[in-house]
Amino acid sequence: MLKTISIVSLLGIAIVINSCKDNYKYHPKNKQELLKLVRDNNVYLGDIDTSRITDMSGLFWVVSKNKCKEIAERKEKVNDEREIARLERGYQICLEVSVEITELEKIKRKDFGGIEKWNVSKVKDMRFMFYGAESFNQPLNSWNVSKVTNMAEMFHEATSFNQPLNSWNVSNVKDMSYMFYATFSFNQPLDSWDVSNVTNMNDMFADAESFNQPLDSWNVSKVKDMRAMFAGAESFNQPLSNWNVGNVKDMSYMFAYTTSFNQPLDSWNVSNVTNMNNMFKHAQSFNQNLDSWNVSNVTNMNNMFAFAKSFNQPLDSWNVSRVTNMAWMFHEAKSFNQPLNSWNVGNVKNMSAMFLNAKSFNQPLDSWNVGNVKDMSYMFAGAESFNQPLNSWNVGNVKDMSYMFAGAESFNQPLNSWNVGNVKDMSYMFYSSSIEDNPPKWYKKD
Repeated sequence: MLKTISIVSLLGIAIVINSCKDNYKYHPKNKQELLKLVRDNNVYLGDIDTSRITDMSGLFWVVSKNKCKEIAERKEKVNDEREIARLERGYQICLEVSVEITELEKIKRKDFGGIEKWNVSKVKDMRFMFYGAESFNQPLNSWNVSKVTNMAEMFHEATSFNQPLNSWNVSNVKDMSYMFYATFSFNQPLDSWDVSNVTNMNDMFADAESFNQPLDSWNVSKVKDMRAMFAGAESFNQPLSNWNVGNVKDMSYMFAYTTSFNQPLDSWNVSNVTNMNNMFKHAQSFNQNLDSWNVSNVTNMNNMFAFAKSFNQPLDSWNVSRVTNMAWMFHEAKSFNQPLNSWNVGNVKNMSAMFLNAKSFNQPLDSWNVGNVKDMSYMFAGAESFNQPLNSWNVGNVKDMSYMFAGAESFNQPLNSWNVGNVKDMSYMFYSSSIEDNPPKWYKKD
């Protein structure tokens, strides 16, 4: 009797073991084996045991070997260190997953069903995972991503993706750059995410044109790079005033083309930021007070408020003593008319088009030390209201004054004391201005 029970028990255990084994048809040991399976459209993704996989980078990226060459060539032409690093990581993944151009359609995944069942508990790398997977829109909220450290470009141009991810444990992720870049459909809550270890959010929601979810609870205290984070996120208009951005160094393009965004940012500690170029370019709704910002480490304000047509807030308390580039800063900022005469612009070298078509601007600037400026081309062109004295300016280092006051209809101030000995280009300097017919004595009309 006991012997019979023992045999039955053993048979039962064997059946259980076999049934467990039979749950999956495929048991890839590494990324390359998994890659072959996911590129076979006859394989149902739910039949794959992914429990051994640690690297899923570029898994569904359909890319040709020619594209790898293009990435390598582009890398050689770029000067920005971060962009070089980004292209390098893309290039390395591209080498792993690329195929001949004739094979692209064959390897393109048509049915992602079953992927929601995957065991990703050992995965550390999800970079470029769904890059360009235009049709992908499967639920992934049950995934255990707790060991993942890198999600850079994970959903880059996954244009249909719009599934909840709020239950994910992303506490170990360090890089979320380009994560939702151009995910045109994505608009899901992410406020429960623990992003306290993330250092890079560069382009994270860039061109995610539908995204408009609260993020104010995020701990971004370790983030150093927020360049273009919301650039082109046309719908985004959520509070961010609680963010601790004290470690961020780059905010260039951060809200560029975020046409709906108009939230207070005056509580931000931006004292470590060095780059604000294009930060609010085409942020057409933005009109919040920023006068309390400590911008003393910023060196680049090129295009900062260009086309920010609503912006008209005081900035006169800013310490801009380290800024070298103010070109196009208020270009087409049609509402802006605030005092700036207290600014120390002694290190600025480029003021080209600074107030180009800033149609409302008419504030004194005679206290400015412009002794280091080399380019003043188009500086007040189209600034229809501007008519302030500038005769005290030291323009001895300026080389380009072309179109400087072109179309500045109101400008009618004496400039006879200017030393223009180094100017090489004065073409159309006073074209369509009030003093076109009675310019300074030193003016050489081309």
